[in-house]
Amino acid sequence: MVNKADVEKAYAVLDLDRQIVGIKIVKSKAEFEQAQAKELTYPLAYCVAVKLATNGKALKMTKEFSGCRGSTRALGLTPSPESFYNGQDGCALGLYESSELAASVARQMKYCPPDTYGVIIKPLEQFESDPDVVLMVGDSYQIMRVIQGYSYVYGLQPNFNMLGNQAVCVECTSYPLMTNQINVSLFCSGTRFLAKWRHTEVAVGIPYEKFGKVIEGVRLTVNAVEMNERKKVIQAKLAKLGYDGSEIRFNYTYYLKLEQDKQKQKQRKEVD
Repeated sequence: MVNKADVEKAYAVLDLDRQIVGIKIVKSKAEFEQAQAKELTYPLAYCVAVKLATNGKALKMTKEFSGCRGSTRALGLTPSPESFYNGQDGCALGLYESSELAASVARQMKYCPPDTYGVIIKPLEQFESDPDVVLMVGDSYQIMRVIQGYSYVYGLQPNFNMLGNQAVCVECTSYPLMTNQINVSLFCSGTRFLAKWRHTEVAVGIPYEKFGKVIEGVRLTVNAVEMNERKKVIQAKLAKLGYDGSEIRFNYTYYLKLEQDKQKQKQRKEVD
């Protein structure tokens, strides 16, 4: 079962105005039917379903009503045709200089195995069992904080995988799921058109098993990186969750300390 405390903590430290979304790839009709969500009865693009989940909707889809060819393949609802792997599809869309380059990209993309029965897409806190991937949408500052939280616990993620294409389905879902790595997406033109994301919004996909530690990493870097105004807001929200407010250190960040040390060094040189 999803750790609701981790979800509450995430909202407290990140100040998100969209709900955090969980994604679960299910392999059987029985598991799909048991999931508490509204089953789609009309074609809808996966990224639009994710957008609806960021606003509180709980949805589930099968391949019959998966309204985007790219995400249908990426999530394993159908196998990819040879025209995808030989670069014909990507080149025909005008996204790559040549079919050879498109084929190279296709071979490197991480798609789910084509044995998916359905996909559950809903706010993270609504999951009865652990999802596979957590997806968060925010501005660049909020997603930066997520990456800082990841780095605090896990260090450098050297394998970010970004194309500017298939953003929600691959960059934020199948890639984190298949590699067990966090990944950032700047979205793609398709999802920005279909889902109408704000121009300032970007996204991050996190394997669920790493979500709790990443959010704890965000909390534990508050003192190092947040300014006083944000610290006050975070302190008040964390206090409601039972955290000791005295752990928040005001008038301090690592970059302010570096600047202060630089000024002290300059003053010493002037005295000398």
